[in-house]
Amino acid sequence: MKILLFGGSGQLGYDLIKRAKELNFDVAAPVTSEVDIANRDQVVFLAEKFMPDLIVNAAAYTNVDQAEAEPEKAYLVNKDGALNVAIAANKCGSRLIHVSTDYVFDGFSSKPRKEDDPVNPLSVYGKSKLEGEKAVLQEMSEGNTLVVRTAWLHGSRGRNFVNTMLDLFKERDEIRVVDDQVGNPTWTGWLAEVILDLGRMGQCHGIVHAVCSGAISWYEFACRIYDLVRGHKGYERDVKIYRQSTEEAGRPAPRPPFSALDTTKLTGLLGRAPMSWEDGLKRHLAELGIG
Repeated sequence: MKILLFGGSGQLGYDLIKRAKELNFDVAAPVTSEVDIANRDQVVFLAEKFMPDLIVNAAAYTNVDQAEAEPEKAYLVNKDGALNVAIAANKCGSRLIHVSTDYVFDGFSSKPRKEDDPVNPLSVYGKSKLEGEKAVLQEMSEGNTLVVRTAWLHGSRGRNFVNTMLDLFKERDEIRVVDDQVGNPTWTGWLAEVILDLGRMGQCHGIVHAVCSGAISWYEFACRIYDLVRGHKGYERDVKIYRQSTEEAGRPAPRPPFSALDTTKLTGLLGRAPMSWEDGLKRHLAELGIG
């Protein structure tokens, strides 16, 4: 299978490339200097040159707080860029998997959200990603695309909550972590495998939620990370982890308080349940040589 990947320099992109090569797929993953997904001509030219069986769009503007100050940049990548990739896929007759987010929901429900539940993003980031979903599904109306919503990504490469906590555990005696946001921590190694499996399924259309199982708060997640690494080389320091509210954290962008996603549809498609968030965390740490 020939795969064209946008966003290959990100943490999910890294694991997608790694696992695709392990399966002997032919992968092209241009860097931003080679192609800007906001430039339609560049995207279409590359796609028509490579003629992939599958295009995966994992490229996104993901700085949730900065998006509040520069919405034009967020929409340029998350909406216009997504549309450009969909247009290129249509021209090439390629299948498309577009990666989206739990932030399309407001988080005011106490139940994990299903694919057809009402959306109501609170932030510029969430709104721009929702517009990207709409653009992709409208452009690829013939049933050859899948929007994969995921959440709370962490992997061995790149900046993410787990890697940030690991750095802080080495530097500080006390850490404050938000305890009133709940979601599904999702290891990118598992998600990459899921995306590749979905990409081999042929005709697909619509939206599917793909997150590791189990919903916890950022505070609970931080405590479990610390439990698993404490005592290992570099992590001998005693660290106290304190709870704080979202309001106390004072971040510019509003966050959904409960953004857990329902994965019943994914389980039906793949014939297996998602990996648990704790197993994903352990796999992440093992890749770093911890645990």
